Amino acid sequence: AEYGEVQATCDLLSAVEKALKMPANTLKLGIMDEERRTTVSLPQCIGVARDRVAFINTGFLDRTGDEIHTSMEAGAVVPRSTMKSAGWKTAYERWNVDCGLACGLKGRAQIGKGMWAQPDAMAAMLEAKIGHLKEGATCAWVPSPTAATLHALHYHEMSVFECQDELAKRTPATLEQLVELPLLSDDKATWPSAAEIEREVDTNAQGTLGYVTRWIQFGVGCSKVPNLDNVGLMEDRATLRIACQYLCNWIHHGVVSEEQVRKSFEKMAAVVDKQNAGDPKYQPMAPDFEKSIPFQAAWELVTTGRAEPNGYTETVLHKKRREFKAQAKN
Repeated sequence: AEYGEVQATCDLLSAVEKALKMPANTLKLGIMDEERRTTVSLPQCIGVARDRVAFINTGFLDRTGDEIHTSMEAGAVVPRSTMKSAGWKTAYERWNVDCGLACGLKGRAQIGKGMWAQPDAMAAMLEAKIGHLKEGATCAWVPSPTAATLHALHYHEMSVFECQDELAKRTPATLEQLVELPLLSDDKATWPSAAEIEREVDTNAQGTLGYVTRWIQFGVGCSKVPNLDNVGLMEDRATLRIACQYLCNWIHHGVVSEEQVRKSFEKMAAVVDKQNAGDPKYQPMAPDFEKSIPFQAAWELVTTGRAEPNGYTETVLHKKRREFKAQAKN
């Protein structure tokens, strides 16, 4: 159970406190509610860490990657563009706050919300992110110090504690709502059009390549990567996990063929190369895809995504990063 992992962390912190002769429960921890197994056992997780927990949060990005991987064999998932409105997502955001308030975190620990992923869209963030406070969050992820300064203004505009008092009166989200799978209908006539599917595949392929090539070549773990519309988005291993799991799921359930996805990858590699053309140290992936380690890494993430535990990307990324560095030495 997930709360067993929390207990193991608490035991480790206790051992550190004992070794350093620190008072018990000096070291605090945060519970990142970003896997389905954490979500459904969140009250137990908080209970286990009740003397240490200083923070819980939702993280839509990693949570989406896990949702896709956990639902992998159940069917084809809905497009990425509509995932945010899926039933489980609404329940997930409510459940986290409901559990935090029911467990007595108000005034004692932070309840957090997810990332604003557009580092250059500060005006839009200033307008929209106050919504996290209205959902009961006392803190939220932002992509830069500038964004943090602007987001801090929201906490002067309203009282989150008063909002939490009202939210505590609502009917809590249910376990049944949490495990509602985000799947396409069995009726293929209701599926996205061919053009919409192509756009979805291209978007995920471009995002995967755009992130992976900088990770493999430069070791950059989180960066602003331009999307298909050349809008800079914050990309990290959570967003990479989403893109790879989407493509893997759609291939597995016949929404697209592996050949279609491969063609998209080769087309998008040229797009990513052009977007990085201003960097003199950048090594293009096209046209020799078989010799490009970043391209091969990105492709492996898609083709092995079903078998990779939880759809995590670290195994492939670290393996290919080492391979790239070894090649550079030679």
